[in-house]
Amino acid sequence: MREKIKIVDLMKRLELPNYAQFVGFVVHLPHSDEFLSHYTYNDFGEGFIWSKVPDLAHSFESQSKAEKFVKSYRKSSVVGLLFDLGDSYSLHLAD
Repeated sequence: MREKIKIVDLMKRLELPNYAQFVGFVVHLPHSDEFLSHYTYNDFGEGFIWSKVPDLAHSFESQSKAEKFVKSYRKSSVVGLLFDLGDSYSLHLAD
C-alpha cells in the first residue's frame, strides 16, 4: 500500500513556489513529450488525443485512476503530477 502524501507537503519537498497550483494527475508520453488530452472507449473502439500543450492535459481525479489508464494503454506512458507556475508548468513523475 502506497503512503498518501498531501499535495502541499509534496510542493514543499519539490521546492515549488507558493503560488504553484496543482493541476492534477496526468498521463505523459516521455518519448514524444505529450500529454493525454482526451480519450474515449465505446462499442466502436477506443480513441486517444495527445497534446504537447500542458494546458490541454486531461486531469484525472486520482493517481489510481491515472495509473489504471497507464496499465491499459499499449504504449509507454507514465503518471505525473502537473503544477501550473503561471508562466510555465512543472511535471513530476508519480512514485
